[in-house]
Amino acid sequence: MNAVLADILTSQRVSDGVSSFPLRHPDFPDLAVAVDPAEGAWLQRIVNDIRPVRSLEIGCAYGVSSLYICDALASAASRGDTPRHTVVDPFQSTQWRGIGVRNIRDAGLASIVDFREERSEIVLPRLLHEGVVLDFAFVDGWHTFDQVLVEFYYINRLLRVGGVIAFDDANRRSINRVVRHALTYPAYRVYGTEREFAAPTMLGRSRRALTKVPAISGILRPDFLHKDWDLGILGTCVAIQKVADDKRSSGWDRAF
Repeated sequence: MNAVLADILTSQRVSDGVSSFPLRHPDFPDLAVAVDPAEGAWLQRIVNDIRPVRSLEIGCAYGVSSLYICDALASAASRGDTPRHTVVDPFQSTQWRGIGVRNIRDAGLASIVDFREERSEIVLPRLLHEGVVLDFAFVDGWHTFDQVLVEFYYINRLLRVGGVIAFDDANRRSINRVVRHALTYPAYRVYGTEREFAAPTMLGRSRRALTKVPAISGILRPDFLHKDWDLGILGTCVAIQKVADDKRSSGWDRAF
């Protein structure tokens, strides 16, 4: 672990060079503005597993997730790869006082980061136009359903087969619905989550049995029949993997 990240985790504070700030929002103590160690370790496991050459991160804030990801990418670089990590955050120099970029620079990781202080709906189409192919993406920006859905739409088109998308705050309904929608695509499956799962319950087995009865499954809502724990997406940081080319027809539609 690089020294900058270790110091942040120990002190639970970050600095813009003049003042220091807590990792949790001072007005909303229950609102985290950075991934926690379990989520950070999970992101690093994904990077170590798939060894991305081109990766993307939407949302930077204080740069904690960027430090986790880029620390793992730097290890891959030492093995001969030349990774490039694009970070998108339109509010870095305003709301976040440039702290994320400062932490990336102080950690010696700026050489592998392509930072873009623009909105994701502007950057992502440009990356597509540039012919960028992604191996990994971490989505942790503006959390409305429509915003994240637009981001997934473009990332799906940018992502290679075998690539992984991780969504932070996937326990929020807005993000959860996007993940559930993405998993209806034939090209995607659950890659994993930072949370360990317990053995299936009797209720879960009964619910799965109902999905096999057409007369029932056609009436009940998908989110009743397929709970998060049944789908394997119970957790705050959920990752899905693209396992095939996206070949849906123009009339394709699925309930989620």
